[in-house]
Amino acid sequence: MIEYAHSEGPWAETAVTLVVRKQDLDADLVTRTVSLPPTSVRRPGSNHRDRVSPPQDGLWALQVHDRMPGGLSDQLRTLMNVVEPRSSSLAELTSQGYDIHLDLFGFVGRGATFVLSPEIIQRAAALRVPVTVTTSISDR
Repeated sequence: MIEYAHSEGPWAETAVTLVVRKQDLDADLVTRTVSLPPTSVRRPGSNHRDRVSPPQDGLWALQVHDRMPGGLSDQLRTLMNVVEPRSSSLAELTSQGYDIHLDLFGFVGRGATFVLSPEIIQRAAALRVPVTVTTSISDR
């Protein structure tokens, strides 16, 4: 008889990111509209190495990567504290064709979990942007 056992544990190296994308993204316009500097920007068409693949969309990102006692939940709360007052600016960008979402990222292993409080889920939902969950599996 084979027994499988694993213990649950939190995600590692987590990050929460507000992601703004558009084929012809104007990073300066996004920065002015939301009145925040990005943590990273990728210009439209960047990293386009061959002539077969379509050019990449531009990307403007604001990321919280700091380690916090509450993990993803605290990171999302920190980002929401900055982003919520700018919800009308995000709606304005959406009306101009920008794709906006919140991304929750972490390295995961067997049994890895994360918890978000109902309060932070409600705050994120009030922004009216999709929330994505992205994982990376590590053999560490």
